[in-house]
This record gives sequence, structure tokens and C-alpha cells, in this order.
Amino acid sequence: MENWKNLIDYRDLVVSIVGIGRIGLPTALMISNEGFKTYGIDIDQILVEKINTGGGDPPIPYLTDEPELENLLKKALKSKKLKATKNFRDYAIQSDLIILCIPTTITEQKVPDYSDINQVLKEIGQLKESLVKKIIIFESTVGPNYIEKIAIPLIEQVSELKINQDFWVSSCPERANPGNIIESLLTIPRIIGASNNYARNIVSYFYKTVFKVPIFKVSNIRTANSVKLIENIFRVVNIAFANELSQLIRRLDIDYMEVLKGATTKYNFLIHYPGPGVGGPCLPSNPYYLIDDGYKVSFTPNLITVATEVNQRQPFHIIELIFEGLNKINKPIANTKIAILGISYKANVKDVQFSSVIPILSELKKNKAIIGLYDPYYKEEEVLGFKIEKNHEFIRKDFPIIVIHTDHNEFKSLNFKEFLCECKDLKVIVDCHNTYEYKEIPNKIYYIGVGRPMKYIEKENYK
Repeated sequence: MENWKNLIDYRDLVVSIVGIGRIGLPTALMISNEGFKTYGIDIDQILVEKINTGGGDPPIPYLTDEPELENLLKKALKSKKLKATKNFRDYAIQSDLIILCIPTTITEQKVPDYSDINQVLKEIGQLKESLVKKIIIFESTVGPNYIEKIAIPLIEQVSELKINQDFWVSSCPERANPGNIIESLLTIPRIIGASNNYARNIVSYFYKTVFKVPIFKVSNIRTANSVKLIENIFRVVNIAFANELSQLIRRLDIDYMEVLKGATTKYNFLIHYPGPGVGGPCLPSNPYYLIDDGYKVSFTPNLITVATEVNQRQPFHIIELIFEGLNKINKPIANTKIAILGISYKANVKDVQFSSVIPILSELKKNKAIIGLYDPYYKEEEVLGFKIEKNHEFIRKDFPIIVIHTDHNEFKSLNFKEFLCECKDLKVIVDCHNTYEYKEIPNKIYYIGVGRPMKYIEKENYK
């Protein structure tokens, strides 16, 4: 440990980050700007070139929505502590720590897809004797038993080396919030498990040195992985509760948002809001990592399974609300212009991974609606098979219904609210995140929020 401590203290430790996407790049920048020689390894040659030249044109998407990331990249390149490359072998050999930030997802059959990360593990194993005395750190999200039951045996098989004798493995799952990743890295404690206590202490000291956050050591790798999954699945279950209950409360002609305001007066009520579903790289997929491991030990986590299904159905509830609005103004869905505002899976982030807008658009297209799309993070781009409008001005005429899918700051702004008053053909607003209060809606508009009964806005009632 003493030698490792000196390498860290004197910034002589060399680090490779495999996968320099939304999590891997900020992680690499934080490490390199702390003074460590850092290699960002990725299979995407265009991404590698953009990182080495400071962002490129068009810029890397997450440079546009992550505060401070672009400045950190410029600082890292200026210090010459960061290099991006496609060459895994040469730079992994030079590294003491190999940190895996490889995205993981699920298959169409709703089981974890470990193919990409398994391929990288084979390449790690092919380092053979060059792997000796290295530590492999998993930040990627995986099932509790994946590293101990699949990853380590795979590395051992290919390398013909032994865990804790020739190399070590640790798990430090990322816990960052997209849109605020740098702040997350600097504030959220890190959970660290490892193949033995020796590796756990080294990795803990390294993360404490770089990120200056509290370190929570757990007894083993599977516990560390479980922490990441459970904190996200907790949100999945509670969002499902909000989504399902809001539909019931609405049918009872009660405003769910008003109910929530009352419920928050109780000290032990933890508020979660309904919406159009869950999206992004974590919430839609994380339950299946735990479900899959549950099946392998003959246990079905029924609550988690049902909650995940409830959230998957939520986009179709939004379609129901759209039909409700159309019926109120006597418009068929076929050939009616419908504007979707916001396609990202969450506010103020440029990312459509598993976005709930995808099934919504599919249903609208199937029903032959004329669809107009705008998202401030995708202006004039081709996304999801649609051309995104350059601004929201297109809804000024001929759009009787708009759907606020993503609650970006632009749609909450006073300018946008005032603009809605200029849309003379607008008759219905479907608000997927209950972005607005009734008094903010233009006069003579049918307003439909998630969990809120349709309300015909008459301004004299909201003075």
C-alpha cells in the first residue's frame, strides 16, 4: 500500500479510462486536472479526435449541457495530462489503474447486455503478464454478481493470471446526475468494494485524493453494485407509484398536484412526481440487472417488475390525454397538427436514450398525426427520424394542440409563457410534467396535466 500511496501522492500513478462518454469524459478530466497522466480510451475515432482538439464542431453533445465540462477539457489539454486514443493495448499497458466507464444496457428481451464490457475484459485479459500489479475499477452499472461471477473469471481465463495474486478488481459505481455531473463528482460520496481489503484501501485513497468526497467502503464488490442499483430502483418504484396513483386520483376528479402539496406537510412523506415515463441510461434498465440476478437465485422481485411495467405504460397514458384533448375540440388525430416540445428524457440535457417521447411519437405517427418537434438542445438536427424545428415559433399558427414533453428551462421561461398567448390557433396544452400553474395558461385553453383533470382556463377565475 505504501508504494501505491506514494504514486498517488506524487501524481506518478497512470490511469486509463475505458469509455469516454457522458460519465467517462468528466471522470477523465477530473483525474487529469488533479495532476495524473490520464488516457481516455474509446472505439469512436470521431469522439477521440474531438476530445484531443478541445470539443470539435459540432461539439460533443454533453459539452453543451454539462456546466464547466468544456473549460475542464481545455485545462486538461493545456496541461498535456490528458490524451484520448483508440489504442487500448498500448495505453492500458502503461496504466496502473484501468477504470471502466462502458455504457451497459438491456436487450429487447429485457436482460442485461454485457457484450461490450465482456469484449473489453477479454482485451484486458490479453494483456497477459502486462496486467500484473494493475487494478481494474468498474464504474459501469452491472448486476450485483456480474463482476465476481462473470468478469473476474473471464479475465483470469484469458490472462491465465489469478485475482488478488497478480491483479486486483474494484467496484466504484458512478452515481452522477446527468446535467450536473461535475457537481455530482465533487459532492456525492463514493461507494467502494474490492476483491480484497488491500485493493479497497488503494482505490479508496485514490478517489478521496481526486474527488475530495467522503468514501463509503463496503465489504465486497456485489454490495457496491447493489447500492447503485437500489438507489435508482427506489426512484423507479416511487415514480411508478406517482404515475399510477395520479391516474386514479384524476379519474376521481381530484388534482393530484394539490394532493401532493398536502401530503408534503407530513414529515415522513417523500415526494415523487408523475410524468410521461422514465428515460435515460439508468432508470429504464437498472431494475433488470437486479431482476436478472434474482431469477438466477430463484427469486422474482415482483414489486420491482410491476413498477417497471407501470412506468413503461405511462407514455401511452400521455396518448390517452392527447386523445382526450382532441375529442374536446372535435378534432380527429389523423391529419391534425400536434407539436411535441422537448424530446430529451429529462430537463436541460441533450440525451434521448430510452426517452418516453419515442413511444409517444410512434403512436402519433401510427395514427397519422402531423407532428412538429422542437427541442432547444437539438435545433435543426435529424433525430429519431424527424427534423427538429429551429425554434418554437412554428407553433404560432395551425397547431391546435401542444404537448410539453420535457420541462426544459426554455419552456418554463416568462418569454415562452407570453409567447403561448400569441398562438391564436392553440386550443389544448398537454403538460407531461405539470410545468405550469393554471394562472399561467393562456385564456380559453383546455389544459391537461398528468394527474390533473382537464381544466378550461378562463382568466377571470385566476386573477
